[in-house]
Amino acid sequence: MKQLGYYFFKYWVSVGLFFYYKKIRVEGLGNIPKDKPVLFVSNHQNALMDVLLIATHCSRRPCFLTRADVFKNYLFRPLFRFLQMLPIYRMRDGRSSLSKNEDIFDTCGILLVSGEALLLFPEANHSLKRQVRPLSKGFTRIIDKALERQNDLDVHLVPIGQNYQYPIRWGDSAAVYYGRPIRVQEFMASKDYKNILKQEIFDRLIQLTSHIEDNRDYEGSIEKLKALDIDFTHPEKVNAKLKVLSALPPDSGEKNNFLQTLGRFLFYMANLPLVFLWRVLIKPAVPEPEFISTFRFGFAMLAYPIFYLLSFLILKNLYEWKTACLLVMVHAAFNLFLTKVLGVTSSVRRK
Repeated sequence: MKQLGYYFFKYWVSVGLFFYYKKIRVEGLGNIPKDKPVLFVSNHQNALMDVLLIATHCSRRPCFLTRADVFKNYLFRPLFRFLQMLPIYRMRDGRSSLSKNEDIFDTCGILLVSGEALLLFPEANHSLKRQVRPLSKGFTRIIDKALERQNDLDVHLVPIGQNYQYPIRWGDSAAVYYGRPIRVQEFMASKDYKNILKQEIFDRLIQLTSHIEDNRDYEGSIEKLKALDIDFTHPEKVNAKLKVLSALPPDSGEKNNFLQTLGRFLFYMANLPLVFLWRVLIKPAVPEPEFISTFRFGFAMLAYPIFYLLSFLILKNLYEWKTACLLVMVHAAFNLFLTKVLGVTSSVRRK
């Protein structure tokens, strides 16, 4: 029953993501081993949206390691448990709490020995910056725990690059790239295998992610890339442009075309009650910019079913039930058109 509930929730969220994003592209699913213990390691830009995009498109059913402080919210705690999320404690959670990680790592080791899949974000934090940050050693400690139980365990590391066009906007586009798997056993002969593995994962992630080096002018680079109307969901193209970026002029600012302005206006008018609730009640409570998409998506997943149910009940008193149902479906199709075709707010075109 629990497994059935998981897959129901997975497909329900998949439908929500389909309506939320203008486009979702997933590449490299063939790189995921089907019958081996797998440790997915991903960059982390967009809070819970990173988790949901992987959970709904991955061919495996991984357990997710996430920051422990999110479990403090008792309303969402059952959801996190249902999604097989495990807490990871950081220094900011209190030095005394770090000892709890040993039990979590032991659990992860047992899961890998059992042939399961895990996902963690080795940057140990999230940021909207288009940049892979230094990796923590947490994933190597999990590998150690698994190999302590079975020293010849054939663990595979699969790097994941997640990229967004405009991550905090409705109607954004997203791309998830699964890289070639790395066999841990091939690195075990080296005494320094942990640092070698960290560097290998880092190198793979910057190939799968739009990555602006620390020694560059970050904001200036972003401005120049936007001037080229670059698609940030294609990291290979972005990273190639970054190599020749110094010769390009700075951006002159974002310019929306008429269709996008019209689409945004129509979307706001057609969804005015929900837009009002979002802007007045929900958005001001978002703790960090990285959580804007997570909160907006969660709000939409809860609010739209209620909105459409109430709309149907009201319309049913005015028209036949078939007409009421048709009007509700037309509204949903109109929203989908604005998101998928006009992009609403996802892309910025240059004149």
